[in-house]
Amino acid sequence: MRDLTRVRVGRWVVAIAVCIVVASAGIVYGVWVHRGGQVEGPEVEFSPRVKLSQVRVAILYERVTDGGLINRSLNDVVRIVEETGADMIFRGFWRWSSFPDDCSQLPKRLQAQCELAGYSYEHLEEAIAAIKEAKPDLIFCGAVPAQKVWRKHERNPRTGEILEYPETWELALDPSKWGINVSKERFQCWFGKTHLWVDRELDCAEYDPEEADAYFPDITNEKFQELLLSWAEEQIDRGADAIWIDMLVTQARIMEDLTGDPNHPAVVDALKAAQRIVDEIHAYGESKGRYIYVGSWWTAARFPHDRPDLDFVTVSPTIREVLTMEFNESKWSEIVELVRENLGDIPIFAFVDWASTVRTPLGAFSQNLTPEQQREFLRRADAFFRERGIVFIYPVHGGFMGVDATVLSFGRYGFYDSMAPEFQTYETIVELAQARRGTSAQDH
Repeated sequence: MRDLTRVRVGRWVVAIAVCIVVASAGIVYGVWVHRGGQVEGPEVEFSPRVKLSQVRVAILYERVTDGGLINRSLNDVVRIVEETGADMIFRGFWRWSSFPDDCSQLPKRLQAQCELAGYSYEHLEEAIAAIKEAKPDLIFCGAVPAQKVWRKHERNPRTGEILEYPETWELALDPSKWGINVSKERFQCWFGKTHLWVDRELDCAEYDPEEADAYFPDITNEKFQELLLSWAEEQIDRGADAIWIDMLVTQARIMEDLTGDPNHPAVVDALKAAQRIVDEIHAYGESKGRYIYVGSWWTAARFPHDRPDLDFVTVSPTIREVLTMEFNESKWSEIVELVRENLGDIPIFAFVDWASTVRTPLGAFSQNLTPEQQREFLRRADAFFRERGIVFIYPVHGGFMGVDATVLSFGRYGFYDSMAPEFQTYETIVELAQARRGTSAQDH
C-alpha cells in the first residue's frame, strides 16, 4: 500500500515549484491560437458591460500574490495600481496548478515556501481586498486554462475532490469519439509536444499516457466542465470580477481542422460546451448578486455559429511584429471587423502573449529586444492599438519567458517583470498609463 502522505507532499512540491519557476504556460504560440460590479436591481437602468467598456488603463500582473519572491510587498502592488491608475488587472491570478485554500493545509516543511510565493486562495482573497480598498472600482480579472489537466493530480477547490491517474486520463480529449480517424494517444502525443508535456522527439507510436505530464482535456466532458468551473468560481468567491479562459474554443478549432467541416458534430459539440462554461460563470456571478465578465481569445469570432457569449476578447501581436515593431494593419483591421460583426461591440484587449519556450511574442520581447527597444515597442504598440479602439495591456509583472530563456528577471526568475534591472520598462508603462488617463506623477 502506497504512502499517501508522501504522495500528497510530492504533489504540493511539484505545484509550488511550477508556480515559482514557470509562473504560467500555454500553447506554443501560433499552433492555434463584461460584467464586473454589483447588480443594482431590476428597477435600475444599468448595463454592467458599460463598466468594462470604460477601461482605459489595464495592466498585466500575474500573480498579485507572489511578491515575496522578489521582495515586493502587497502594499507595493497596491502602489503600482495607484501609480498606473489601472482600471483593470488582467490575469491577476492564473490557476495552472492546484492551490491550497491556505498554506496550513500543506506539510510544515512546505508552509514557509507557500507563504513566500503567496501560493494559496487565502493570499488571493487578501490581495484583492487590499487592492479594492485602494481602488474599489477596479476590475480584477483572474484566469483559468481550458487546455490542461495534470496527469498525477487535479483538485476541485469547491468540493475538495482529488482526481488522479487514470481518472485524469478519462478527461483527455479523444477525437475518435466523433468517428474522427485520430486516436486518443496520437492526438495527446501531438498536443503534449506543443506544451513540452512529452519529449518533442518522442515517437508517438510509443506514447504512454502514464508517462505524460498532462493532457489536453475534452471540454464536452461534464467532469472536466465541473473542474474548470470550480477553478473559476473559487476565484470569484475570493473577489475576482472577471474570468479569462485560455483556449476556450481551441478544441472546436482543432476539430474543424481535423474534419474540414465547421458544422461537424465534433465542432458543434465543442462550441456548445464552451458556451455552457460561459453561461455557467455568468449564472454563478448573478447568484452571488454580481455580474462576472467572461473573456477569451478573439478567435471565437471566426466561427459561423454557436459562438460563446463573451464579454471581452484578447489579441496579441505576433513575434514578427514584436521584433520589427511594425504592425500588419490590414490583418488587424480584419480582426477588429470580424469581432465587431460576430461578437458585437465588446472590448478588445491586447497583450504580449507567451507559452512554453522563447518562440513567443513575450519571449521575443524579453530575450531579443534591449530595454530601450522594449520601451519603444510599448510606445508603438500602445499608439497602434489605441487608434483601433483596442486597449493595450501593459506588461507590469508576469508572463513566462520560456524554459530556454537566458535573460531572467532579477537574474533568477522566468517570469517577466518590468521593474527588474534586466528590463526596466516600468517607468515607460507609468508614463503611457498616465497619458491615457490625462494625469501626471504629481497626481499620485
